[in-house]
Amino acid sequence: MPKVQGLSKAEANYREAEDPKFSCHKCAFMFPRLAIGGCRYVRGVIHADDTCDEFKPRGGTGSART
Repeated sequence: MPKVQGLSKAEANYREAEDPKFSCHKCAFMFPRLAIGGCRYVRGVIHADDTCDEFKPRGGTGSART
């Protein structure tokens, strides 16, 4: 498990989400869930329409997306 905001965007493979179901807006680690917010693990400004390899569905039991 990464440290709080311990990952750069490159390390997390931060990118535009191909599927809205796997976007940051749907992730348990994004806060606040607005168009632009932050992430528990990834440093910097996070956009709701993007995603990364640390994605975990909000309220779900899924693991990081690969």
